[in-house]
Amino acid sequence: MKEPLVSVNIPTFNSEATLEKTLKSIKSQSYKNMEIILIDGFSKDKTVKIAKRYGCKVGYALAVGKARKLGFDMSRGVYIFFIDSDQTIDKDTISECVKECETGGYDEVTLFERSIVLNNTYLEKIIEYDKWIFHSLEDDDPLMGSAIPRFFRKKILSKIDWPVKLFMFEHNAIYIETLKFKPKVKFRADLSIYHYEQNTWVKYIKRFFHYGQSYFICLKYYPKDVAMHSLPRRSYFTRKALSKPDLWLGLILLYVIKGASASLGGLAYILRGGKDERSSELEKGGIKEE
Repeated sequence: MKEPLVSVNIPTFNSEATLEKTLKSIKSQSYKNMEIILIDGFSKDKTVKIAKRYGCKVGYALAVGKARKLGFDMSRGVYIFFIDSDQTIDKDTISECVKECETGGYDEVTLFERSIVLNNTYLEKIIEYDKWIFHSLEDDDPLMGSAIPRFFRKKILSKIDWPVKLFMFEHNAIYIETLKFKPKVKFRADLSIYHYEQNTWVKYIKRFFHYGQSYFICLKYYPKDVAMHSLPRRSYFTRKALSKPDLWLGLILLYVIKGASASLGGLAYILRGGKDERSSELEKGGIKEE
């Protein structure tokens, strides 16, 4: 029996530092019937050149929510796998996800997300602990939980109202949308997706300052989802999270710095009169397909 086609969707923006690692992990999968679709946010570096070298189909969209929708539109597969440009997977990951859906009748598969620790800094340890708590509790509540599916049956995604105006939280919004159709969801704690994290506080602060500049745009269109996901995750207040007090205190510090950085980004957006390239690009559409 022929293996069903899997469309791997990757949103990117200036991702040359990690994209090749991501693409190598996809190309080395034991499952071979795949296509790779990269949706780029108009990168200024070598992201697109790297993608084309690996035979990816390429589209362009500024907002990551719009990128997810364009990736879906470009996908021919029976299944769609979401992976980011700073993540890698083990060689049998896609094969196992397909098996769950084909033999178990599942519509979505959630993977265990783990951090890649390169320099063993305190920041990396906190982020690693953060992800471990999120996924070891298998808390996939759409608003207060943390674990969300990566692998989807395309038929489920074809029914949803896509969050095309989101610059963040779009993955959570997609999951919430699919739940309206009562999908059968499988959590595979033994399958991992590995994430390259920021390993300095400066990089971490810059990241959330950037997110903060888009926050009010997202809040305008998806107020409930964005507001709920701005709160500390309930997994922080479990007995498991408190099992390592030094790292738990680090989680609180991490959340405070994240909130302060995003607030400064939001303030910068307000001081510009609520106008930036993102909001104007949303009005124009900001989509291109090659």
